[in-house]
Formats: sequence, C-alpha cells, structure tokens
Amino acid sequence: MVSGTTPDRVRAIAKHLTTLTDDQLQVYIDDAYQEVADLNVNGKYVEKLVRYLAAHLASLNVRQTQSESVGPMRKDYATQSISANTGLCSTSYGQEYSRLVKKYKPKINLTVI
Repeated sequence: MVSGTTPDRVRAIAKHLTTLTDDQLQVYIDDAYQEVADLNVNGKYVEKLVRYLAAHLASLNVRQTQSESVGPMRKDYATQSISANTGLCSTSYGQEYSRLVKKYKPKINLTVI
C-alpha cells in the first residue's frame, strides 16, 4: 500500500503524536489508506485525506495535555471524552477529514428528462 504520507507528515499536523513510534503511526496510516482507497477520490487528494484520518485514529489512543502550569499561572484546555463523543467529530483531525471528504468525493449529477 502506498498512501503517500509518512509518520513525519502526520506528526507535522499533530504534534502530540510524538509519543508514538514510526511503526505505531504507520499502522494508523495503513488503516487510513484502506478507508480512503474506497472513497474513489481523485489521486491528488489521497495523501491529505490519509494524513488527517491517520492523525484522527492515532489521537483516539494518545492522551493529550489537559493543563499547563508555569509558576502561579495555569492554563486549562477543554477536552472531550472520546467515549462520550465517538466518531470523526471527536477530534479536530476527524472533523477536517469529514470536511475534506465532502469537498473531494465525486458528486453524482443526475438529469431527469
């Protein structure tokens, strides 16, 4: 399978995935490619779709920072429970993937005579 994307390209959009090895991230890339291959989209969009779907899939299993503290200052980040919000909407990468699929997937134009 050749998806055109790499673990480094996925990490470039999802910095929190640095805890995953290249081999671990490659599994998500391969899974994403199998899904994207069935979409029948123009080949020039495949790498981008695979990258965002792989980032989404990998993000489901990587715990992200919920707060940071520097001296007396503290910043809390809003997080969602994956179990409470399943599907592509549960990560920003899944949301972007959904948007791209709608944009790139061929549309069927029917003319009724």
